[in-house]
Amino acid sequence: MMQATIHRPAATRHLLNNIVVQARTTRPSVIISSSGFMHLHGTPQDNCSYQRRRFSKKSPGNDPLELLKQSSVKRDYCDEDGYRNKHQHWIFGIATSGDSLESAPTLRTLDFQRVTSSGIDFIRKRGKGAAGLASSGKSSTLLCSFGKYRPGETVEQWLAEGQCEQINLLEEDGSGRNLLSVIPSRSIVEIVASMVVKEEEGKGLEEEREPMEKHSHYMEVVQRTRQQLEKGDLTKEEIEKGIMAVRFVPYHMERLVGGPDQVMWERWQWDRDAGACPEGTPLWDAPKLLLPY
Repeated sequence: MMQATIHRPAATRHLLNNIVVQARTTRPSVIISSSGFMHLHGTPQDNCSYQRRRFSKKSPGNDPLELLKQSSVKRDYCDEDGYRNKHQHWIFGIATSGDSLESAPTLRTLDFQRVTSSGIDFIRKRGKGAAGLASSGKSSTLLCSFGKYRPGETVEQWLAEGQCEQINLLEEDGSGRNLLSVIPSRSIVEIVASMVVKEEEGKGLEEEREPMEKHSHYMEVVQRTRQQLEKGDLTKEEIEKGIMAVRFVPYHMERLVGGPDQVMWERWQWDRDAGACPEGTPLWDAPKLLLPY
């Protein structure tokens, strides 16, 4: 059998020989710099997607709620005062233990309305569930995550344990705003409309899962309520009758941050004594850097 001979120019042969020698003799080395970056040396720069991997041991801050707020500001979820920005999908899950060991925990997905150093504020439809959440003294667990896991970005996950308390929906802060000013109109309209329909049908307002028996009538009530809200005819008393403002006050928080550009996940923890959280006073212990798992 005859073998074909491939003739290459001298410059091409020289280039190929250099590539083979470099591949056989080059070994990657790892150097961790004082800035917290890991550099990979000895590998072709154009063929490696992860030349620099970040990891920092520097404390992110002493107040995790302020840190959560600032992170949300950067992602355009809220403004500098911690109030939610319009048309933002800014949510968290919160779970509370059941009434007995046999009862399943109550889990809800809710919208952030405001984050301050005092806590995380949200709203609930008035009823058995909202009243139990705010007055039982039970511990609750909150979980949320932001971001995307892809090169150049990070995923940020927050876990918090604490208690919930009822707050004044209409109380104004130093800027003259209150929670009612940032609650999406659709939430106000649908909650109030649901309460109106229950009252019309003589059903208890405490019921959490009421079947919609007359769909067309409910739609009419929703449209009428929306028009009242837009014209300013829906009174604050009617709104407060249907909506309860709640604050989650944490005594334990964790933040986990990671992405493909980091050498490993960064996991920080903050703690303070339950009940030792006066209005606007952080009182957090120094943050601790934990193992990622």
